[in-house]
Amino acid sequence: MIGAEKNNSRIAIEIKEFRAKSIIKDLEQAIGQYVLYRLLLQKVDSGRDVYLAISDTLYEDFFQEPIGELVINELPLKMIIINLQRAEITKWIS
Repeated sequence: MIGAEKNNSRIAIEIKEFRAKSIIKDLEQAIGQYVLYRLLLQKVDSGRDVYLAISDTLYEDFFQEPIGELVINELPLKMIIINLQRAEITKWIS
C-alpha cells in the first residue's frame, strides 16, 4: 500500500495484479484486502480514502463486464486505472 495526496485529499493506494489462473480468485483477494484496508484506515487514519490501482487492460477486459461493474458500483470500489506502458493514470473512479 502506498500513501499519496490528490487535490489536498489523502489517499492510500493498493496496487493489484491479477495473475492467478482464476480472475475471480484474484478478485476475491483484491476485494477482501480492499475492504480490510478501508476498515483499518477508518480506525487509524479516517481522513484517508483507499483506492485499488489496476492496469487499464484489466479494467477494460474485466471491470467493464457486468460482474466488474457490479463490484465497482455496489461496494462501492474506488479505483485508479493505470496505463503501464506510459506509467500514467488514465482514470479515477471515486
